[in-house]
Amino acid sequence: MERRRNWIVIALVGLWVAFTVTLAAWWLIFGLRQLDLINQSNLEGAVQLHRHYQMLLWEGGILIVSLIGGGMALFYYARREQKRHAQVEEFFAAFTHDAKTALASLRLQAESLQEDYAESGQNPLLDRLLRDTVRLQLQLENSLFLVNLPHGKFFLEPIILSDRIEALRLHWPDLAITQSGDGTLMADARALESVLTNLVQNALTHGHATEVDFNVRKSDGRLGVTVTDNGRGFPGDVGQLGKLFVRQARSSGSGVGLYIVRQLIKRMNGTIRFQSSESKGFVAEIELPEAPGTHASGVLNVTDRSENQHAGSVRTNYEATVAGRR
Repeated sequence: MERRRNWIVIALVGLWVAFTVTLAAWWLIFGLRQLDLINQSNLEGAVQLHRHYQMLLWEGGILIVSLIGGGMALFYYARREQKRHAQVEEFFAAFTHDAKTALASLRLQAESLQEDYAESGQNPLLDRLLRDTVRLQLQLENSLFLVNLPHGKFFLEPIILSDRIEALRLHWPDLAITQSGDGTLMADARALESVLTNLVQNALTHGHATEVDFNVRKSDGRLGVTVTDNGRGFPGDVGQLGKLFVRQARSSGSGVGLYIVRQLIKRMNGTIRFQSSESKGFVAEIELPEAPGTHASGVLNVTDRSENQHAGSVRTNYEATVAGRR
């Protein structure tokens, strides 16, 4: 996708240069022909017309040369900017991946310390360290997705939603996370984890929520998930949510989290809609394709699950998006 966009930009630059140069050449030829016709009908002013002829020729030639030079410069700078953008993306992806690896090690050591000191009671410093580690890991994951979204591919597989929600409870043990209903949907594992984590982090950090509820429903081969919190909601324009770098205030975050959520849901053939009110908190309504071969309870059959695992090499042509899966 990104490569095609770059070629489109280069093609547009070439078309613009060809059009302007052709227009200038036509104008020059037309002007010279008009002077020739006037010269043939008025021989008395031949000397003066010859002077205009030379002036028009020089001005037209300079204009055409300037257009060609400007077009070549525009083409050069466009290509240089594309290469620089690709280099920055590669550096940013490599740096983010290395930082994420180091942060994962730090989190593992913090969890080990928390287990070692579990008998001595709750340690607020270790709890805060773990919360900050989870938050930083989420930011780095968002950065990786942001870099890889234009040219990344997804690997869709059947995922039981309750398993992912249970992992959220481990990340935020002090947050009351409830679930009603369950189902198996077709999604990319890392992308779905990022979507759910971003929504919970948004409710906790910006909404100051203490409870998050997941309501699951099924309709016509689609799985709907309504995520509701009891926070203070979003006081601004809900229509602006999910746009890149759009922030309600300076303390509203980076403006990336909900954009990543919207883009990941879209890439997994789903839809998402946001609602908010100060009395009911923040609501995100998600719809994703349901995995084929599910029970009425929303769980895959054992035989279907084994067949899906065996058919991993021939599933839909989706692959991992981030460098961590490569």
